[in-house]
Amino acid sequence: MTGYKSPVKRWVVAVALVGLTGCAVPVTGQPTAGPVSSGGADAEVVRWVNNFCGVAKYMVASGGVQFDQTQTDPAEAKKAISDSLGRVVDVLDVVLHDLGELTPAPNPAADTAVEVISEPLGRARDKFVSAKATVDDAPEMTTDIFSTVIQDMTEAVTVMNEAVEKMAVVSLPDDFRAAAGQAENCA
Repeated sequence: MTGYKSPVKRWVVAVALVGLTGCAVPVTGQPTAGPVSSGGADAEVVRWVNNFCGVAKYMVASGGVQFDQTQTDPAEAKKAISDSLGRVVDVLDVVLHDLGELTPAPNPAADTAVEVISEPLGRARDKFVSAKATVDDAPEMTTDIFSTVIQDMTEAVTVMNEAVEKMAVVSLPDDFRAAAGQAENCA
């Protein structure tokens, strides 16, 4: 397998970029299943904001996908790449599902914020699915296969950066921003 190590290193860089683009601002706290104490803000708005921050927190916590660079067996390397891509797809599936659960929001402007973020994340997910399918369908990992996978991953990372940029400028209604101070996951 000619050129095996060079494309793998570029792939690792792309995966590292994915881990770095998980979310603009890390948040702490745990998802809550029950009511959130609002202390003045509308309880439904605080619950929504808490869940929104919980999605962001999950993205940050799940962003670090590792790839074993020491793989010398081509079949094992192919499996490791496929598994890593599968984990990225799984994370994005959860994020997209959880973002979808946030709609309808107590204010339609918040629904727009979710849509603006979900659309590029969905496109990124599709590119990672394509990369995984390329790996899984290949009889062996060749330089051409790596090039195709790297191209899909580069496009996915570009689209994820778009989502992160949108996350940084998305504007939630004033009462939602005020509720962030009372939402455990946003602290």
